[in-house]
Amino acid sequence: MKLNHTLLLFLSLLLLLTLTACSDIEPETVVTEDVVIDEAPVKAAYPISFGTETFDAAPETVASLSPALTEIMYELGLSDKLIAVSEYCNNYSSLPTVGSPANPDIDAIVELAPELLITQSPIASTDEVRLDQAGVRVLYLELPTGFSYLCEEYIELAMIFYGSVDSEAVALSVLSEIDNTMLSAQDAGISENFVILYYGLDGGYTASAGNDIASDMLSVFGTNLLEEEDEELAIISYEELEEMDLGVIFADEALSDEDLEDLDAEIIYLDLGEFSKPTAQLSSLISECLSQLS
Repeated sequence: MKLNHTLLLFLSLLLLLTLTACSDIEPETVVTEDVVIDEAPVKAAYPISFGTETFDAAPETVASLSPALTEIMYELGLSDKLIAVSEYCNNYSSLPTVGSPANPDIDAIVELAPELLITQSPIASTDEVRLDQAGVRVLYLELPTGFSYLCEEYIELAMIFYGSVDSEAVALSVLSEIDNTMLSAQDAGISENFVILYYGLDGGYTASAGNDIASDMLSVFGTNLLEEEDEELAIISYEELEEMDLGVIFADEALSDEDLEDLDAEIIYLDLGEFSKPTAQLSSLISECLSQLS
């Protein structure tokens, strides 16, 4: 993955595409006796639309079933909207919990009655019906598989809560650090063959097959040699790793030097679990890799 444009351009284009459907952007022509004056209408913050979703106003109360989306809400300055979180949202112990992403506590959600429930895991259709009957709107945002999709989630949440007028500035501010980090990594001109090893198995390892956010973001440093179409995970043996033309191994910190000894490659240990709950905080992992590879 190479970054060919700045984040500002990406945000501007996406906001233009999502907002023109619900905003009148044609200047209004006012005719007087002597002169024609073009006056651009004042842009309304709402309604806003993206995909099949339309919001007429910002929700006042939110429950989150996703640790990543909870953190994004915090980064966007929206933590005061949260009234309940997943039991895996460790930094929000003062708030009620409403189950896990895989097993939401629908009874608790209905009782708390948030205006919006945000999740990165699909909700069972019967539960969606029940939530809808209780007046709880469900917003499902897929777990991002790439850097651009991660940025898109920030943009969409910013639009929902800040409207079309202020959302671009808010999203740009929050994403500026990770965007700058990714651009710095690209500008470094590093091009290595690599693999991403998550954990060990008997005689082998579970590795990224290229269709996940870890591979997408780390590809700013080169090429994932295990990339396969439509696959997220691959199984590879130690012997197969020995035969590969590897420059770098991005290894989960749970693995050890003993696990990977004698392999002819630079080994960078990372908390790869952070990619399973992606936020702009991934900037620190990319910076760490850049520091070790430069």
